[in-house]
Amino acid sequence: MPEEKVIPVRVALRCRPLIPKEVNEGCQQCLTFTPNEPQVILGKDKAFTYDYVFSPQNMQPEVYSTAVHPLVKHILRGYNATVLAYGQTGSGKTYSMGGCYEASLNEDQEEMGIIPRVLKELFQGITDKTESIFVVKVSYLEIHNEDINDLLCSPSKREPLSIREDVNGGIKLPGLSEVVVSSYEDTMSCLQSGSQGRTTGSTAMNSTSSRSHAIFTIHIEQKKKEDMDEYCHCKFHLVDLAGSERAKRTQAEGERFKEGININRGLLALGNVISALGDEAQKRSHIPYRDSKLTRLLQDSLGGNSYTLMIACVSPADSNMEETLNTLRYADRARKIKNKPIVNMDPQAAEIMRLKQLVQQLQLQMINGGLNPALTTTTSNASSGTSICMESSTDELKSLIERNKQLEDENDKLSLELRKAVDQSTNMCEKAIRLEVKCDKLKQRFFELKQDTGVDLEVLSSSLDVENNPHLKEQLDKLRLMSEKIKEESAEDKDVLEQPEEEEEDDEENYGESAPGTPDTRAMSKEYALRQAKLGQELLQLNKLLEKKEMLANQMTQNDDKMESMRQQYEVEYLLVVPMSVLHFISTEKNLLFTHEQISLSNPRQTIHSHVAKKDMENEINSLQREKDNLQHALEDARSNANANKYE
Repeated sequence: MPEEKVIPVRVALRCRPLIPKEVNEGCQQCLTFTPNEPQVILGKDKAFTYDYVFSPQNMQPEVYSTAVHPLVKHILRGYNATVLAYGQTGSGKTYSMGGCYEASLNEDQEEMGIIPRVLKELFQGITDKTESIFVVKVSYLEIHNEDINDLLCSPSKREPLSIREDVNGGIKLPGLSEVVVSSYEDTMSCLQSGSQGRTTGSTAMNSTSSRSHAIFTIHIEQKKKEDMDEYCHCKFHLVDLAGSERAKRTQAEGERFKEGININRGLLALGNVISALGDEAQKRSHIPYRDSKLTRLLQDSLGGNSYTLMIACVSPADSNMEETLNTLRYADRARKIKNKPIVNMDPQAAEIMRLKQLVQQLQLQMINGGLNPALTTTTSNASSGTSICMESSTDELKSLIERNKQLEDENDKLSLELRKAVDQSTNMCEKAIRLEVKCDKLKQRFFELKQDTGVDLEVLSSSLDVENNPHLKEQLDKLRLMSEKIKEESAEDKDVLEQPEEEEEDDEENYGESAPGTPDTRAMSKEYALRQAKLGQELLQLNKLLEKKEMLANQMTQNDDKMESMRQQYEVEYLLVVPMSVLHFISTEKNLLFTHEQISLSNPRQTIHSHVAKKDMENEINSLQREKDNLQHALEDARSNANANKYE
């Protein structure tokens, strides 16, 4: 069974305006309404707070939309509901309910009461709810002098009805007419015909006083079109109670006096039930529902399975202050009553729905790859008659199962694509490694070819005739032989590279044939694919690092070669060419000076000049010697720098 939720009885207070009779008598208004608050003050200091408070300025549409409209939604969902109008005679109960009021029955939009508005909105909701089939029945009864009369039965055949209990403890009235209606017009026709048969009378306080309690009940049976086993039924009680009265003020005599006694007796029993239900301190185990037929019929509405709204109608005249105070206290006690409304389902239909719900949950668990231990325990409890809560409807479960299946298929496809992508990435990495190895082999082979054969590229690039140049022919033959060897190695590498492609095609075929079928295998395949992807990424990073290091090594080798060539060029140009030319020049000068010296021996004047020239020559030789030493030091520094760069 669904979990029961506790809902308090809602109370709405409605005050009518002063009537002409009260104005002529000079009555003053004794009620004050707090603005924007559901509170009313009687006299000067007696404040009462309710769920809703309506002043004389609030019209019928506002009362209905604020207080009664939420109950219609509950009815369409399968809950019971009750609207109960209580108050002293002449306070506006029948006007508010609209059961016997002429303007309300004539469907005046401003004067229409609660019952016609409920009927109109109810049939509109049934029309909008196309997924269900509805059967609507109405009954109309009155309790007059503690006799239950069927108002939909002709007066000639009308007999008092007896209250009985069914096997489940519910109330039933054998012989009560339940008329099947299919539209708002049919229901209004039943309401009008029943209202005409209701007992009314004239008293000193009200010329059209209701002398009986009237209960108009709407019975609704609802079935789903897609699943006819899903069946629920509910009822909506619309109760117009007779007003409490004092014989001294009503001046009732004879039959009217007897009716007043029975009305007050029923209202007193209703007040005792309300007091017993609202007394949280005593928590009585016995509620006196059997003290009157009125409380017996309203047993579900007060403390039972129903959403209940009580409309307390009062008069604002100070001449009715005592009756108004009693009504306010009566309504305040009613607010303490707690009801437990539930969806009213047929026991067999509820059991079928429970079993269907259980089967669907088991199917869902099997699709997900195993049974839930908690669900297994629920299954064993179900065999002993234990009921479980239905968390979602059949349509929602079907959609969840379909959605789950779609997500599993999509997950399998994505897992397969991930494995393919990882394998392709791995194969590409292997191909890249093989190509790098092949490139290294070709480079090594080229260097070996250049070293072993001594091939000179300048000779090959010359345009000499091969027949007339035997040396060139010999080199070309060697190159031809080496190219054949390189082609053989390339063919072997091509075979090695084509082999993974064939393996990749075989793997794709195997992937298409064998997809993971259980949660464990799917998890393992996902973990394997993720590990492969991680290893592939690490391999790519290692390849990039190796490539960078190889490039740096090649650059260092090239730099060493350049430094060596620069050193050799420097030694040749600066240390050999320049010093030799200078020394040759100096030796020539020296020979000339020696020749002049021999000649000058014969001439003393020239001897002086030759000594001066000789001294200048010696200075020049010393400066050249220093320049040579500087050049040698520079050469040593260049060699040391080259060695340092090489080891770095």
